[in-house]
Amino acid sequence: MRAGPLSDRRVIEVLNRSFVPVYISNEDYYSKGGSAPPEERAELQRIHQEGAAKKLPLGTVRVFVLTPDGHTYDIVTPTLATLERMVEHFKPTPGKPVVPPAPQSAPPPASADAVTLHLVSRGDDRGSWAQFPAENWIVLGREDWSRILPAGDVEPGQTWEFDRDVSARILTYFYPQTENNNATIDRIQQHLLKAKVLTVKAGVVTARVDGFLRMQHVFYPGRTDAQPLGAEIVGVLTFTADQPPSLQLVTTQAQHGRRPFTVAVRTVPRMAR
Repeated sequence: MRAGPLSDRRVIEVLNRSFVPVYISNEDYYSKGGSAPPEERAELQRIHQEGAAKKLPLGTVRVFVLTPDGHTYDIVTPTLATLERMVEHFKPTPGKPVVPPAPQSAPPPASADAVTLHLVSRGDDRGSWAQFPAENWIVLGREDWSRILPAGDVEPGQTWEFDRDVSARILTYFYPQTENNNATIDRIQQHLLKAKVLTVKAGVVTARVDGFLRMQHVFYPGRTDAQPLGAEIVGVLTFTADQPPSLQLVTTQAQHGRRPFTVAVRTVPRMAR
């Protein structure tokens, strides 16, 4: 839906002008360990039950249109024509958005000396799940990022391995868009990130990074039918003796089950956070 009607600026303008849009995470409201409060889960169940009683097309990838008093009026795909039909029926007074539009993904709070990594993943297949990218943010504090650097002075040709716990925290997000976003490290079977110094100029070290990942990942939450996932990785690490490092990574080959995918990671400049 995000790659379809909700990518149409005209649809977004109608939603913001004449509706109070609300979207939820299925994991929060439908999973046993979801964070949604019981009263909100009960309210969502009531809305679903009203839709079922009216024999409306139920589904989680749908828009539930509620009346001003909170009852289920219709369940639709939010095309421009459908929304305009709803506006004609309810005749709402146009207004400004209740919540001003803002980026849906932003860097989390981090200390001044932290390294914030922005990860983007996208399936390379032609299915609907590959129509938009997924994002994650990984924050490495000084204690964490210092463990991916070599000890002492360095020189061209020197090699070392990243701390395995820190590299696992990064690599556990190397999967394509799936409905399951449980990125626990215990899914990882094998992984490695290693670096080789290419140049040392004016105190700036530039190193090539190579690595791989082998893990199991489940597409749907709550399921046990995990599929194997493998990725080959290359990147660049730059650092000085007194500043947080900068890390860029990209997959050269990656596949989850039969789905090929691509992941790219970059360090967010501190001024852009």
